[in-house]
Amino acid sequence: MKTNKIIDEALSASQCIVSVMGAHAGEESNEIFSRKIEDIERVNRTFWLIKSPKAKPELVQKLCYPNSAYAVFIEPATKNGARPATCEQQATSFSENGLTWNPLPKGLGPVTGKLDSKAYALVFDQMETIHESTEIDLWNYADFSFPEKPLRLIIGCSTICATKKEMKEHPEKLKSRFRRIVAVGRLAAPFCVWVR
Repeated sequence: MKTNKIIDEALSASQCIVSVMGAHAGEESNEIFSRKIEDIERVNRTFWLIKSPKAKPELVQKLCYPNSAYAVFIEPATKNGARPATCEQQATSFSENGLTWNPLPKGLGPVTGKLDSKAYALVFDQMETIHESTEIDLWNYADFSFPEKPLRLIIGCSTICATKKEMKEHPEKLKSRFRRIVAVGRLAAPFCVWVR
C-alpha cells in the first residue's frame, strides 16, 4: 500500500526532518495538505514555508544530499503546542543560495507566511496525509547539527533536521516521546530555499 510505503521509507531513513503541524493563517492543517498535494499533481512540486533556525536551507540541503530525505509532520504534544501563524504575505520568488532569485513555478498555489530574511521553504515532490494512527518515537532521533543532543521542539523552532540515534537515556530528552504522524513529504532538489 502506497501510504505505508512512504511512512516506512521516512521512518527507516537515517535522517529526516521532523515538523510540528498546526493551523496557518486561519487555514486548518488538512486544508493546507490538500492544497500542497494539488500543487504536486499540477506542477510536480510544492513549496512549504517554514521559519526555523534548525531547518535553514544550507542545513536541509546538507541533510538531503546526495539523495533526498523525508519530512515527517507530527501533531503537537499539547492542544496549543503549535502557535497558529497569522501572517499571510505571499512569496513570489525563491533562491537556492540567497543570491540568485527565480520566480516560483507557474500554477503553484499560494506560499504564505511572514516573509523576512529567515523565511525558507521546503520543496516537495511527493506528499501524503496519514489517516491511520501511526506514531513516531522521538527518542530515536537526535539533532542533525548536534548529534549528541536530543531533539528540542519548541515554539519558534518546530521544524528540525534530525538524525537517527537512540536518545532514551539522555537527561534532556523530550518528555513527549510518541507523536502521531499527520503527513509525510518527500523532499526534492533543491530541497530547501529562501523565499520572498
